[in-house]
Amino acid sequence: MAVSKAESYYRVSLKRETPAFIHEELCWPEFSTGSPCVGACPLQMDIPNYVMAIADGNPTKALSIIRESNPLPSVCGRVCHHPCEEVCNRKVVDNAVAIEWLKRYAVDCGEEDAPSPVPVTKEDKVAIIGAGPAGLTAAADLVQKGYRADIFEASSEPGGMLTSCIPDFILPKEAVHRDVEYLKGLGVRIHTGVRIGSTMSIESLREQGFKAVLVTVGAQKGVPLNVPGADLQGVSIGLPLLMDAKQGRMSPLSGKLWIIGGGGVALDVARTAVRNGVKEVHLACLESRADMPAFDWEIGDTEKEGIHIHPSLSPQEFTSKNGAKVNGITFKRVSSTWTDSDGVYHWSLMEGQGGDYSVEADSVVVAVGQMTDPGKLVENLLDTNEKGAIVVNQLTGQSSVAGIFAAGDIANTGRTVTDAMAAGRRAALSIDQFLSGEPIVPKDDNVESIMIKEEQVPVYMPRKERWAMPKLLPGQAVRTSAEVDLGYVGWQAAEEAARCLNCRMCAHCIFDRGQLCQDTGQRLLK
Repeated sequence: MAVSKAESYYRVSLKRETPAFIHEELCWPEFSTGSPCVGACPLQMDIPNYVMAIADGNPTKALSIIRESNPLPSVCGRVCHHPCEEVCNRKVVDNAVAIEWLKRYAVDCGEEDAPSPVPVTKEDKVAIIGAGPAGLTAAADLVQKGYRADIFEASSEPGGMLTSCIPDFILPKEAVHRDVEYLKGLGVRIHTGVRIGSTMSIESLREQGFKAVLVTVGAQKGVPLNVPGADLQGVSIGLPLLMDAKQGRMSPLSGKLWIIGGGGVALDVARTAVRNGVKEVHLACLESRADMPAFDWEIGDTEKEGIHIHPSLSPQEFTSKNGAKVNGITFKRVSSTWTDSDGVYHWSLMEGQGGDYSVEADSVVVAVGQMTDPGKLVENLLDTNEKGAIVVNQLTGQSSVAGIFAAGDIANTGRTVTDAMAAGRRAALSIDQFLSGEPIVPKDDNVESIMIKEEQVPVYMPRKERWAMPKLLPGQAVRTSAEVDLGYVGWQAAEEAARCLNCRMCAHCIFDRGQLCQDTGQRLLK
């Protein structure tokens, strides 16, 4: 029996001649607006296309599409903060499509051959200092532009915070290694155990013939808390603790543990402590529960594992009975918080009765932020701000010295993993322009998106809830360092991906033009 045009919906898409998995005859082939998920993605991935490939049962095709714009898909399938889902048009129907989890499925279940090295076609070579997400992304982009890109990493393995700090139950090292090996296959050169600023300097790199240098060393130093008793035995900093735990040498914690901080690092410390046998873990932060800097899903997972969260508390003193070891914390309750025009966070304390709050603590971990520590790396060479970050053009990554660029946390352009990757990509573009003798001009990343309003949703649109991520039960999760999120199996991924409205294309005729081919529309929206 002949296949109708409507039934050929998925088949013709395999040709990759159209920008989405659609049938050419019934959908207009050109468009002036995009899906909001693409515009919100720091890497501007072709999200609709890889999601539709998964709906078609083709994770291998989906992975090839993801690889076009994302050099670290195994990482991003696990730790991306997925701003794409915040603007997903499916939310006007029921819930956003699980875009991040679908990416993970494509990476875990798609098949791909080892990449072939990209030929070096440019004479100039580029040095990148730091093998974190910003540096790896910049190197991948530069290699694919024909440059030789060498990464110099101080630690014994590439990945930066991905391999040195993020717990295995969130991001296993194997996932990072898979992405790194793929980049090596493309031609990215990674030299580990080389600390620039010690045995070599930026100037010595330039003397070795590197025509451009990109600094992406991140912010791997914890911020101490300046309160009385901060130097007591039993008071430690969160980042070093996570780094030790990642290497399997975490210092023993016991009794009642209190963690100070409300961000992702504080939550990671809390969850790590539970997995290392601490029976009672509390977390206190300045912010209200709604204003905690950690993402909602991080907070939810933390609470499910039995960690007690105490918002709106400001530590005033760490106390001790013998003057040596911590045994408690004195807090003041926070009455209000605000951020000023410069982005500086402020708070006021409750005075009078009820304002004081004291607790017992056997150990305290401070996790109130991260800071850069460039040390001798940029000494007397680059402009830095009062916090040690390199001053750059935020859109191009260009520093105060021609030919030297910076991206990621070291330049205040890397709040999240994908933000750092995007900053590395912008810097790679600027380096290419610089080495080509062109003006350094940032790329216009603005994407005009088609937004669907609730009143525009057709009455026949089926409602279908988002497919939940299979997880270890909390009681199981806290007894192992294994990954908590288990990932979709094929049929789950296909069902979730089928919820995508493919609004980049289909929504123009359904919602914008007000016209609908009923035969095709019913097929597309099932």
